Amino acid sequence: MLANELIASEISPLDGQFTGAEALHMMEEGMVRHLPLLINGEFQGILSEEDLLDRDPTMKICDYGPIARHLFVREYDHILEVLELVARSNTTAIPVLSDKDGYLGTITLERLIHSFVAGSSFVEPGAIIVLEMDRVNYSLAEISRIVESENGLILSSYISEGKSDSPIFVTLKLNLQNIQFLVSAFERYGYVVKSSYTDTDYVDVLKDRYESLMHFLDI
Repeated sequence: MLANELIASEISPLDGQFTGAEALHMMEEGMVRHLPLLINGEFQGILSEEDLLDRDPTMKICDYGPIARHLFVREYDHILEVLELVARSNTTAIPVLSDKDGYLGTITLERLIHSFVAGSSFVEPGAIIVLEMDRVNYSLAEISRIVESENGLILSSYISEGKSDSPIFVTLKLNLQNIQFLVSAFERYGYVVKSSYTDTDYVDVLKDRYESLMHFLDI
């Protein structure tokens, strides 16, 4: 999925002639804490709720000075690139620009998460296994070979980590319903199975975490 497919049509950019109070109202209506700023139709960057609260609410945004952060994605950027930028910048809305720097629209954090979850193989039937290992021991080819030896298939995988000297965690989404024998196979090959979830288990966990996240976004 590409950035231009993620645009939230209900989100409008801020205009330089808006006052801080009007901008805050727009953020409240859109349930975001950031919005792009356009002056004379040209993209200037994004303003945060904090930027607005630090100023006189009756002042026009165009009189604020250069406080907008120039964060954006291009229309053909992949959803994973959008997720990376949003996570790194801690923003709740990210503008989408064309190759010629024209403003096309805005992706909200809520829309981004909805789209990612809906398009992810993690919603497909199957089970999840989380392996813990040192980075130097990571080999997706070897992990795949073990899974396939138990007639399984890796639908998707991702790596999470802490500090540079800490272990990594490899999360595998599998097409298997019964993973008892696969867990035993991993342990025979010296892998540490940190956790595993059956179809019912991980759906309940994901549902609880998703609902918690949506509740947080509504605050």
